[in-house]
Amino acid sequence: MYYVLIQGPSYRGLDFDSRERVREDLRLKLESNGVRYVEYCWVWDEKDRCQLLVGRYHRLEDARWWMAALRSFGFELSIRTELPGSDG
Repeated sequence: MYYVLIQGPSYRGLDFDSRERVREDLRLKLESNGVRYVEYCWVWDEKDRCQLLVGRYHRLEDARWWMAALRSFGFELSIRTELPGSDG
């Protein structure tokens, strides 16, 4: 499985309200580009960076189409074969 994630800034040193603002800013930027999710799945990595799961794909080629669209909106992306913190 390939997971596509939008990468936001680091949460390091931020209080709860500041972390919420980071997530809200990413969500609003997505929505301003016509993208809305029913559920927003937030994860973070080893560097404590905010990341939003925006797609799961069985084939890397399929993931690349969505990644190209998201990059055109100005998002920084990563792709992983397992999510941070998973036992996979």
